[in-house]
Amino acid sequence: REEYLKMSVTERNQKALDRYWKRKHSPIELGKMYERYVGYLYETNGYVVEYSGIRNGLEDLGRDLICHKGKTTEIVQCKHWAKYKNVYENRIFQHFGTVFEYRMTHKDRKVVAAFYTTTKLSGLAKVFAKEMGMKLVESHKFDKSYPCIKCNIGTDGTKIYHLPFDQQYDNTKIDTKKGEFFASTIKEEIGR
Repeated sequence: REEYLKMSVTERNQKALDRYWKRKHSPIELGKMYERYVGYLYETNGYVVEYSGIRNGLEDLGRDLICHKGKTTEIVQCKHWAKYKNVYENRIFQHFGTVFEYRMTHKDRKVVAAFYTTTKLSGLAKVFAKEMGMKLVESHKFDKSYPCIKCNIGTDGTKIYHLPFDQQYDNTKIDTKKGEFFASTIKEEIGR
């Protein structure tokens, strides 16, 4: 405790982040972490990402991520499963159904279905996904070393950073045009 109290806020927060990555996570937590990682990939490619799966839980309609860029929206389903498991066609049909409904209610947008998984799809699931025009990303590993700290600028110009276990983390959008970015360490964020 004495050692902890001598640490700066930066050191304490970095220690908390390091512990977060090292501890054992439940399958539900790993699923959320995988969704955040895939969302990060979209955000760094210029998409504005809604973390629907994390925010809405079982009410997400199978839409883990809703990613907007220009007039295009990608509806993303993420499956962080053990590598020995396969994704079968029922998951593809379910995702297609929710994407179809989104298309019907957002006719002004080009809506694309995307499916990311750490494992493989069954042969029949691949055939159906291809026929439905679904973007498939199989065996997509979760890179836990990605820069997960969201560094943004408040409305008053204050520089703020958000860690994955912060309450507003999944509501925070990164706008690189404003100088916001992702960082790997808190020192990197402080040094901007």
